[in-house]
Amino acid sequence: MLGIAFGLVPLLVLVFEAGTRMLRPHIDPLAVFVSSPQLQQDTQGVNTSGMFEFDPGLTWRVRPGLRSVWWDYTSITTNSRGLRMEGEVAPKKPGQIRIVTLGDSVTFGYRVPIARDREKPDKVETGQPYPALLEEMLRARYPGRAIEVLPLACPGYTSGQGLAWLRREIAELQPDIVTACFGWNNIRAAGLPDRETFPQTDAQVFARKIISSSQGLLYLTTETASRNPRPVKERKPEPRTSPEEYTGHFEQMAEICRQRGTWFGIILPVYRDPNTPDTDPRFPASPEEGVRMAAYRDRLRETAKARGIPTLEIAELMETNWPASREFFGERIHPNAAGHRLMAERVAGFVELEVQKR
Repeated sequence: MLGIAFGLVPLLVLVFEAGTRMLRPHIDPLAVFVSSPQLQQDTQGVNTSGMFEFDPGLTWRVRPGLRSVWWDYTSITTNSRGLRMEGEVAPKKPGQIRIVTLGDSVTFGYRVPIARDREKPDKVETGQPYPALLEEMLRARYPGRAIEVLPLACPGYTSGQGLAWLRREIAELQPDIVTACFGWNNIRAAGLPDRETFPQTDAQVFARKIISSSQGLLYLTTETASRNPRPVKERKPEPRTSPEEYTGHFEQMAEICRQRGTWFGIILPVYRDPNTPDTDPRFPASPEEGVRMAAYRDRLRETAKARGIPTLEIAELMETNWPASREFFGERIHPNAAGHRLMAERVAGFVELEVQKR
């Protein structure tokens, strides 16, 4: 009898799963695990064109294999790893110099180049994201070297997601150099902090992996949550990452790279203006956000100095350079094509000595 019971349980599970898939509408795991209205809009909104998919460890990622998908004035093409580049990532060859640029939508290249016509996503203006320009510049300076720049960048990512991504990929990619640039998503007050909405314990990641693979479990999760809602508490939206977590993520990235003999450097976050009511009347001002950005950057700079981690500060792309910084930005957060060219030039100088050593 016990053997029959053990045999029936998997069968019943399969029947339940098959019935759910046939009779109920498909549930996107993103809709279940991304609960913040702001982040739901960022990952599942009308302008995202389905370019994001759920990832148990990173919560979301850019879909692999996209071809000229229009995303909010940006034309997106990705390879089989979901990286915004045409070529595939081959196993690293002897003598090859591989650079990983870890980051968020700034490194990803939001609206660079600009694609104004949604119906013609291939029609773009001039310009490239700084990782692509960095590769071109370094190859031109060192024509005899095999230099490759991989843009490990995803819109909406915090330094915590970047840390998890680096930890997962570094052994396979074997980079010689890693740079990391994260800022606005960390200081953004988008509901509850990531440590509560996207916990990164092994058990939580495993649970998300199992649940997201089953439509039946996704329905059970949503229905259980709707029947047993959490008590509503009056709670002011908090930054997705605390200052301590923010600097700690970069310290952990540096340690991971050190253990593998990989050079690691921090690109301090960029931000166009002080974000005060008189700065730019076209956009709602949030002076608290501007203050947080400066405070997080200052703390990161001080921590990196104390730990001996190299940092790159691009003064032209900071709010202290306002209003001259206007020419390098499309809006408050993201550099335009001119800003990306400037970033590429400065990052090339930042890593050049390490390139020469390899």
